[in-house]
Amino acid sequence: MPFNHGPFSFTRSGIEGTNEVGAVYGLFRPSARPGFFDCLYVGETDNLRRRLREHLNNPPIAGITYFFAERWENYFQRNRREMELISEFNPPGNAIGKR
Repeated sequence: MPFNHGPFSFTRSGIEGTNEVGAVYGLFRPSARPGFFDCLYVGETDNLRRRLREHLNNPPIAGITYFFAERWENYFQRNRREMELISEFNPPGNAIGKR
């Protein structure tokens, strides 16, 4: 099942509007199909705003223009959800360096 919140603009102003909460997030770009998005990377964090700022300054993969997110306070829930989304989307940014 895809993310339940987003898309949000992957810009400094878009990121500043996020909360400092535990979350699972996905970094996306628009798809060739209108109204759809391609998932480039999925991650989890204990502070969504901080982690997105880090990615804005040092992107894990090129082409990111949007992010989606879900709030999960518990680390084990975040980790399980992150693995579900990686399995669902198979994002190229999560495969870099794992061959």
